[in-house]
Amino acid sequence: MELRTKRHKLTLAVAALAMAAAGTVGAVGTSAAPAEAAGRCVDYNYSQGGYSSCIGYIQQLVNYHTGAGLAVDNNFGPKTRSAVIRVQSIFRLTADGIVGPRTWNIICYPQKGPGPIPGFPYAAARAAGCSI
Repeated sequence: MELRTKRHKLTLAVAALAMAAAGTVGAVGTSAAPAEAAGRCVDYNYSQGGYSSCIGYIQQLVNYHTGAGLAVDNNFGPKTRSAVIRVQSIFRLTADGIVGPRTWNIICYPQKGPGPIPGFPYAAARAAGCSI
């Protein structure tokens, strides 16, 4: 019984070493920024101070919902925060300026009925990971 356990532990250790050598196991404590990560933009929260292509998608979607006229510069600055708060207020969400799951759920869709809606940034919504 003891030999079997040692063999099992040795097999697991060799498998872990092989995975690490192949690059399958990442370093502890490191992670890619959401824009560079394999995940979708909608899987993350965004707030003032951030910079990524995902924020550019947020800006396009918020522009549609509010007519804010934000420059799509991928920078979550004070104007983007104000526009996000406006969307959150319009749709009776907690107006905190953070684009989290509930805010994504609103901005991902035209909110005006079925079918293609003129002016809605479908490309930005799809790129952000919205299921549209």
